[in-house]
Order: sequence, then structure tokens, then C-alpha cells
Amino acid sequence: MSPSSIGLYKELESSLPTSTEEERKIWATRIVEQDLDLSDFFSLLKCDYRIASRFLWLLGRIGMEHPEKLLTALPSLLKFSDQIDPKYKTSFANYWLLSGVPQENEGQAIDLLFKWLLASDTNVTIKSRSASVLLRLIKKYPELRNELKLCLEDQMDKYSKEFKRKSTKIIAELDETSR
Repeated sequence: MSPSSIGLYKELESSLPTSTEEERKIWATRIVEQDLDLSDFFSLLKCDYRIASRFLWLLGRIGMEHPEKLLTALPSLLKFSDQIDPKYKTSFANYWLLSGVPQENEGQAIDLLFKWLLASDTNVTIKSRSASVLLRLIKKYPELRNELKLCLEDQMDKYSKEFKRKSTKIIAELDETSR
């Protein structure tokens, strides 16, 4: 770990629990501008919930502003995620939506995304993001089209009106691209 990473790690560890979006934006810019290795900070996910959850938000901020930076870290983060609380793994639906799915993680991503889409304990936001990422992956894996359509048809009436609208829109896209 570089001296810059060590200093920022300590700062994040102490400041993340009470951080604001503006502070996370500044840290994200610092990480990108100094070209710090995101994996140097992954162990923040082993800290208490307030540190870990806000670090996940920080990664999302990096993905919004510099998707390529997050994309290069995602394979290592996915491996690392086996060592942390499983509930944090659903953040990948957001990361893959922001940055894309690394080619080496596509198989695992598809499995996880369908799992989250179908799980009754997954929140609607993660379901919606999962469906959106799967829609993108269908361009590369058209054989998944029917499976996604069936899953959405099964799920769309079980959740919010917004989720139903989003599902209907995705199904229409799936139907349009299958012609």
C-alpha cells in the first residue's frame, strides 16, 4: 500500500461514518487523481456497518464519475466480497449498471443478477438494477432473453407500480430486439 493510500485509508476509517455526499465526492476525486488502487481500501468493508456502507457509497460515487476506474477494480472486489457480509454483495447490481460487467465476471454476474431479481428478500431497487444490467448483457448473450422475460413477468405484479412500469418497458425492449 502506498503512503498516499495509507493516509487516505486512515482518514476514511475515521471519517466515513459521519461523511456527507460532498466529502465522498472529494475522496472519489482524490482516489482517481492520485490513481490509488481501490483494492487498498477493500478492508474497510470488514469494519462496522457505518464505515462499510459509506465505503460502498464512495465506490458508487467513483463509478458515477469515473466508471473505468471502478470497472478495473470490480473483479478483485467480487473475489473480496466472499470475505464480507453477504448483504454488501447486492451493491454489485449498482456497480455493474454504472461501469459494466468485467468480461471475466459475466457468468457469476448473470447468476447473481437473476438470483437477486427472483429473491423475495431483495429490495425493489436492486431488482430493477439487476434487470437493467441483464438487459445489457442480453446483447452479448441473447439466449438469456426468454429467461429474463419470464422472470420479469413473474415478478412485476409483486412489487411497486414503478417496478411494474420498468419491467413492462424492459419486456417491450426484449420483444422488440427479438424480431
